[in-house]
Amino acid sequence: MEAVSYNCMTRSKFTRVGEVLPAVLKSLGLEKKFRELRLLEEWPDVVGPDISARTRPTRIEHKVLYVHVDHGAWMQELHFIEQDLIGKLRERVPGVDLKKIRFSAKEEF
Repeated sequence: MEAVSYNCMTRSKFTRVGEVLPAVLKSLGLEKKFRELRLLEEWPDVVGPDISARTRPTRIEHKVLYVHVDHGAWMQELHFIEQDLIGKLRERVPGVDLKKIRFSAKEEF
């Protein structure tokens, strides 16, 4: 087997990971999942510290974001601002296909 020499490569032939990653994720069918995970990570910044302290996003399935809430009373409050939250999340993570947020009470946090 012949050894490959990398001496002939110049810096200009290298591409930044950030430029290649979207195409690689898309070719592997992971682009959608990557955006969904990013949305879960962005939740605290989008909703702010008060809501973030009382909620935990768990997953996205079939365009629905599932969020655990520490108390039933908060569920009702969050339903009132659901569409606003969806808009902010779409703005923060362009390309994410989110239609609804389903809140559920979870006593333990």
